[in-house]
Amino acid sequence: MIPTTYKGIIVDGIFDNGFENSESTSISIPDSVTTIGVWAFSNCSSLESITIPGSVTFIGGYAFSGCTSLSSVIISDGVTYIGDHAFSGCSSLESITIPDSVTTIGDYAFLNCSSLESITIPDSVTTIGDYAFFNCSSLESIAIPDSVASIGEGAFFGCTSLSSVSIPGGVTYICDRSFSYCSSLSSVSIPDGVASIGERAFLMCTSLSSVSIPDSVTYIGDHAFSGCTSLESVSIP
Repeated sequence: MIPTTYKGIIVDGIFDNGFENSESTSISIPDSVTTIGVWAFSNCSSLESITIPGSVTFIGGYAFSGCTSLSSVIISDGVTYIGDHAFSGCSSLESITIPDSVTTIGDYAFLNCSSLESITIPDSVTTIGDYAFFNCSSLESIAIPDSVASIGEGAFFGCTSLSSVSIPGGVTYICDRSFSYCSSLSSVSIPDGVASIGERAFLMCTSLSSVSIPDSVTYIGDHAFSGCTSLESVSIP
């Protein structure tokens, strides 16, 4: 239990490295806390669940990185930013709901969350960082809302269970390696408005059987569809 006050001072933040390597199985964060610092709970390998209260607006980089037993995370409405590597290496994390207040999912935020099967991204999110869901090998589906304008490099690299994806209309550039090695990906919807498909964007998507490229696309990067051994038809404007 983290106190609301300490020596008469309100506890409004969890310092960097504050509980790093703690052996606690559960931690209660009080409503007075507004920020969770960098590495705050990193490598708490026994931590099983956490509820982040609505008072928190910022989850720092690596905040829960390496919490290998963490299976349940509740992020309350109020958080606007999920930092780089915030939940990377949380290999037991199965599901997470991101609240409507979040606008940015940082780089590598859910890297190697190999048990993550589903995630809800709200309409408030505009940016999905580089390698945000790298190697989330159990992730079967994801709904990317129309509010998203930027999907980072390698954002879904190695999501080997992902079977379909619809890219929202606000995206103009599919970054390099965005969906590389998504070996179960059989269908992808690329909307009008996308101007560029980056290098290796769909590399080794071995289940992808067809793709329709809209009139808006002016550039297709090197090896964009290399290794797509099931690809039978491509519509190019």
